[in-house]
Amino acid sequence: MKYRKFDLKKDKEAVFRILNECGWVHDKKKDKYLNKFLPAANTLVIDVNGEAEVMANSSIGTIRYQDEKLKLSAITGLTASLIARKQGFAGRLTAIRLALDAEKGAEVGALCIFDQGYYNKLGFGNGNYEQIVCITPATLNINRKTKIPVRLTEKDYKKIHKNRVERMPAHCAVTLPEYATQAELGEENKNMGFGYFDEKGNLTHHLWLYGKGKEQGPLWVSWMAYQNLDQLMDLLAFLKSFEEQFLMIKMIEPSFINMQDFIERPYLMRGMTQKSEHQNKISSSAYWQLRILNLQKCMKKTHLNCEDFSFNLQLSDPIGKYIPEDIKWKGIAGDYVISLGKNSSTKKGKQKDLPALKASVNAFTRMWFGIMPASSLVYSDGIEAPQDLLKKLDKAFLLPEAHVDWGF
Repeated sequence: MKYRKFDLKKDKEAVFRILNECGWVHDKKKDKYLNKFLPAANTLVIDVNGEAEVMANSSIGTIRYQDEKLKLSAITGLTASLIARKQGFAGRLTAIRLALDAEKGAEVGALCIFDQGYYNKLGFGNGNYEQIVCITPATLNINRKTKIPVRLTEKDYKKIHKNRVERMPAHCAVTLPEYATQAELGEENKNMGFGYFDEKGNLTHHLWLYGKGKEQGPLWVSWMAYQNLDQLMDLLAFLKSFEEQFLMIKMIEPSFINMQDFIERPYLMRGMTQKSEHQNKISSSAYWQLRILNLQKCMKKTHLNCEDFSFNLQLSDPIGKYIPEDIKWKGIAGDYVISLGKNSSTKKGKQKDLPALKASVNAFTRMWFGIMPASSLVYSDGIEAPQDLLKKLDKAFLLPEAHVDWGF
């Protein structure tokens, strides 16, 4: 299997065909994904019968670990044409893209999944549940007067992106490059944005909506950016102002709040709308995954509120067998001594008289981000450790909920 860099002039028609076959892109003239996003992202392709039939790309951004920022390789595109399925191309190309990014300094990898299991073979583990909120705006219990916002368009992409980057930071929050925001602002006939500026002309909080042109909705909140919770209330009050027209608004639950606290009679509305196309409900899904790419750098940026302790780590990493010989990075499998506390660290090797943890990179990443406790991962992800060590790890990684807060 040979891979190469994407060439816009050479590969545009072939890649459009791939994206069109899987339903992602329907009009190459209007969609900016081909002309702007793919050349800017780190796009790789695999040729079959002389033409590109498999594509994978990544965008280099950041991901937060409490108050620290780590360099992120986010897989922002992966697909194979209908003639290149079930050949192992897509998985291998993803592994190659991650390995190349890791060699250039990426510390964590992340992606969204089409289903659970496929990317686990590359060392990825499930992220946190995200709450998908479907509500009638009239049921929003927001007691404040709606402020009149300014209409935003694609021309405002620099201000929009800056506001997204400077939003109120959550544990695990992702930021991607400016070109990613610009690509997401396409399809003017389906998207619309609204925001608020301060006296200096800075965009302080805004939201971006999908579903323009549908008389009664649903509207999908693609994202909201806010620097404090008072600004979030402004945005929710603005959504409530749609109550005379739209029957349904859908969104990922904003970080730092529980939406049910701001909904009137949520159980009554759920029952009354059951089986309706406008059913009010809150559902959960773990649709994104992540994995550590550089263990030493990740541990160096780990500051925990626990007593200092150390252990031996026997770490397995399945990604190595998917990476060709010409790439040096083959994953992070190996033996390590891990020290956790306010200033954590790691070194290769083993140390006598220390308890041992045996884990896959999938499981260790989930534990490290605080997504699942070590004692639970024994059953779901097969980690092994003495009971005393498991208790220490459970206590050490009591972290805030992890939310990426950025679609990719």
